[in-house]
Amino acid sequence: MTSPRLLPLLLAITASLAVAQDEPTPGRGTAASWLEGISVSTAATASWVDNLSRTSYAPTRVDADTYELSLEASRHQQLDANWLLELGAEANWLKVPDYDLMDNLRAGVRLGLQRKFGLGPLAPTLQFSGGLTYKDARLAADRGWTTEAGIRLVKRLNPSFKLALGGQWLEHDAPSSTFDLQQRSVSLDAVWDLTANWRLSGSVSRLSGRIVANAAWSVWGQAIGGGFGPRVADYYNAIPWSVTNLYGSGWVSYNVEANANLWSLNLAYAVSEHSSVELRYNDAYVINHVDIRYPTESWGLGFTHRF
Repeated sequence: MTSPRLLPLLLAITASLAVAQDEPTPGRGTAASWLEGISVSTAATASWVDNLSRTSYAPTRVDADTYELSLEASRHQQLDANWLLELGAEANWLKVPDYDLMDNLRAGVRLGLQRKFGLGPLAPTLQFSGGLTYKDARLAADRGWTTEAGIRLVKRLNPSFKLALGGQWLEHDAPSSTFDLQQRSVSLDAVWDLTANWRLSGSVSRLSGRIVANAAWSVWGQAIGGGFGPRVADYYNAIPWSVTNLYGSGWVSYNVEANANLWSLNLAYAVSEHSSVELRYNDAYVINHVDIRYPTESWGLGFTHRF
């Protein structure tokens, strides 16, 4: 069931999708001219995730397949020769068939501002972004608003190769402190157009802040009871945690301070002017404040269509 607080965002996205398909007609004036610049895209991804549960104790880690569907509408407005404004709305649905408490729907709006330094495709650009998203999760404790802000410096080194250096801040305000997030990250992205149809892209990033991990009760009980040493017990007894049953009866979710090394690799093929398929690999290696480690990997196949 969708939260009433999500409805205004969903309605805004639906309206954007509808007007983007309208053909301009004489006499509609400047409003119609503005609306006809809206672009719409949809994407579907199926993935297999090792250690979806972000669990430290290997024998209890949960692997599963996940499915995502997203819709996005955006509009670019040239403010002058150097400044570009972007307005957007988006929705994303996540389905985890084996663990339905992980299912969620996100919808939100975003704003971007870009400053280009110089003329031509090789000129560097500085991009600022911000977003506000509502997460309507099946697990009530994980619902809430997510605020994001970012900055990126993008430079195309030649017609087929582009680099971007960025920084991002994220905060998720949930009803339960177990699911509150405050994160900051720096990243380096690269995009290489191999041919007219093939594109290879990748990224490496470093994230610091609060993350949510999970444990079976048999392991968690040992941790808070001193079975893994006093340092772990003292820390785990001082952080927010709750029994959520996300991955089975008695499973616990807990909120820790951590650092994460993230990297991804994507290979995309353009099957038409508006459609592409993409193979994706993602790796995340998280280490928390007391040196507990959570490795996660995923492989996915995605399809994107731009209307």
